[in-house]
Amino acid sequence: MNWALAGLVYACAYVAIILALGEREYARLLVGTVALLIPPIAPIIVMLSRRGDWRGRQAVFWAAIGAWPMLWLIGQIGWSVDEVFRAVPLPWFKWHIILQLCGSALPLIALVAWPHGGTQDETAVTAAVDIAVLVFLTGFLYWSLIIAPGMDPPHSAAALRALATIGPTVRLAALSGLLWAMWKAEGSPWAVVYQRLALGMALAFVVLVGLSLATVAGQYQTGSPSDIGWMLPFWFAAWAMAAAPASAHEAQGPIGTAPIERSSLAVLFAAILAVPVIGYGSRYLVPAAEPIERMREIATAGTLVCGVALVMVRLVVERRSLESASQRVRLLATACEQAGELIMVLRQNRIQYANDAFCQATGYSREELLELPPMTLVAAESKPDIPALREQLRKRHVVRATTVMARKDGSRFEAAWSAAPIVDAAGRVTDVVSVIRDVTDDARLRQQLVRSERLSAIGELVSGVAHEINNPLQSVIGTVELLLGESHETRVRDDLERARFEAGRAGRIIRNLLAFVRRSPAERLLSDLNEIVQSTLSVREYELAQSNIKLQQEYGLNLPVVLANRDEIQQVVLNLVMNAQYAMVDAHGRGTLTVRTFTVADQAAVEVQDDGPGVAPELAGRIFEPFFTTKSIGTGTGLGLALAFGIVNAHGGTLELVPTDRGACFRLTLPGAGFPGPVQVH
Repeated sequence: MNWALAGLVYACAYVAIILALGEREYARLLVGTVALLIPPIAPIIVMLSRRGDWRGRQAVFWAAIGAWPMLWLIGQIGWSVDEVFRAVPLPWFKWHIILQLCGSALPLIALVAWPHGGTQDETAVTAAVDIAVLVFLTGFLYWSLIIAPGMDPPHSAAALRALATIGPTVRLAALSGLLWAMWKAEGSPWAVVYQRLALGMALAFVVLVGLSLATVAGQYQTGSPSDIGWMLPFWFAAWAMAAAPASAHEAQGPIGTAPIERSSLAVLFAAILAVPVIGYGSRYLVPAAEPIERMREIATAGTLVCGVALVMVRLVVERRSLESASQRVRLLATACEQAGELIMVLRQNRIQYANDAFCQATGYSREELLELPPMTLVAAESKPDIPALREQLRKRHVVRATTVMARKDGSRFEAAWSAAPIVDAAGRVTDVVSVIRDVTDDARLRQQLVRSERLSAIGELVSGVAHEINNPLQSVIGTVELLLGESHETRVRDDLERARFEAGRAGRIIRNLLAFVRRSPAERLLSDLNEIVQSTLSVREYELAQSNIKLQQEYGLNLPVVLANRDEIQQVVLNLVMNAQYAMVDAHGRGTLTVRTFTVADQAAVEVQDDGPGVAPELAGRIFEPFFTTKSIGTGTGLGLALAFGIVNAHGGTLELVPTDRGACFRLTLPGAGFPGPVQVH
């Protein structure tokens, strides 16, 4: 429902009826009395219908706006009783005027809640106390400046002039405050709310200026067309309430900051200081009879005491709110410190906070990070992407991306991160909270999964092809054997020998392929991985020395015993050693081969590392595929690593290419059998 349009129609109808009544003063009094009681009901109806839509400071704001028509309605009922039933014409200086004047000031006082800044549940009680204190002090000022002198007939004219001045001035102040709030809330739905409230106050100010002049001139009476100045703001308030956004759930604030609070302590202290100044100085501004002056002095002292007491209550409430916020901050800080994710808070392009996980992952201390430009943590290849992401944050969007980050030692790691901007009450991005996850292991596991799936598919294909080829191949070999048993010319016999050799070679390849795809375990015994590696290296030690390869052996202590087929594991280690030897000799004719064993959790592992040219990143995902080789044509079949991978996989272990700064490093891991190994290895 368009309450503003309804209010304008209501005001026009009221003016038309009043003009039609002409000089019939009592009829105009009755119509005006009834007409003034209806508009305050409109915002009360809207507020009651939407009372569950708001919470926190926004609920406090609308409660204050709703108290305005309620106070004004109660005051108007008191006015009507005096004027209609008690025949007291224009009872300006009665108790009900204080209620109406305090209600008229509430649209300005309600801005203390600053609702467009968010619900801020932690400080809602503080805002409510602030508003209550300001309303209480406003009531005293009205009583001291208007009601008290108006009770003394000789000074009632001056009091009436003060009332005629203060009434429009309060509306003008409320209009100015609402326009300022509308400017601060620009771009948010609350700007529309303030705009509608301000329109009502503007109309009221214009009309009430004329009403005040008529009052001072003694020409005003209830039932005048200028009464619409009291009516219109209520309809526009109902219009604003109907369009007000409901309170949204707000995330907790950034670590290390308290909830945003627009403090009104300065306003409260200024208002309390104004109490003695106006209370004791009013005898000179608007003097009254001595009994009234004594009453005013007592009221001043009592108001000052009550005001100070209310401010003390407010401080206690604020302290408890801050203690609660501090406790929440401590809990959040503890949770961040214990989190495995990397958490960082940026402010004005400087690091304000980083948890322990972030420090450990980057290699910087917290003190170093506070002085470090954030772009230092971004690897060169990812820096061109940062400006676009930063622009998204300026637009208050949550950003998710994957970036290569740089550690203090120069190494890099791939990080998936999300960043959320923290916005203040004015809509400015003050902080950025970023949660980062090192996805290096995830990427490696993903590559292993893809490789495993690919090798599984290749294995199924190879198995079928090998069996299909093996049957006719055996027929070929058998036929060649029979032919060789007969006497032939030398040239024919040489051809048959060559055919038998090539067929045998093809048979060996097929057997290797079947070994690659085999999943059923051969005979396995409890074995010491250190002893297997030692015996394998002793076989190749002479050849390595002849190839100018320096062998370094590092054996771990207390390796768990593994359940393995000794010959097969020796074959795997031997294949890794021979591949490393070939890579180093082919690259620079010499090198260093490092073989080390160690324990990983409950598994035994061996690494074979060379200082050769290494494996190109684009080829790392294919090195375990059958028939794929990095050797020159004619020097390798491409089955060595594929066969080794199949053997290790059948043992329930893993064989992987490990990233290293130089050369290539292969790691073989076998599950432990649950028994400790020998303590010392020579």
